[in-house]
Amino acid sequence: MDRHTHHKHLIAPLRAALYDFSELEIRAALEAVCAPNAVFRLAHPLGVLTGTEAYFDEAIAPLAQAWPDLERRDTILMAGTDDDGGDWVGCGGYYVGVSLGPWLGIPPTGHIIHMRFHEFYRFVDGKV
Repeated sequence: MDRHTHHKHLIAPLRAALYDFSELEIRAALEAVCAPNAVFRLAHPLGVLTGTEAYFDEAIAPLAQAWPDLERRDTILMAGTDDDGGDWVGCGGYYVGVSLGPWLGIPPTGHIIHMRFHEFYRFVDGKV
């Protein structure tokens, strides 16, 4: 198996846990695939978070609280090397759920919401 396919396999448990939204499985998958000091660079107002616990607690958990039936729907998965020799896995798709609580100052609508996402994970020595 080439390294890009291997990296896609390494990220698969995280993608699956987010699809079914299982907090325990998401936390375990993050711990397994990420270096302890992994840096997550997120859109404003979330900003830069360091470590999987901060990423889950400050980014993922509040979204799941606002959208209790949260699901992740990937539409594309790709992997490759950048011009500097870095190995990356990119995912794109939608987070889907019913908006039942406020999130980032956005009031709940009571309706289904689709939020598009693009995530890029850089792998070094088999870890994000």
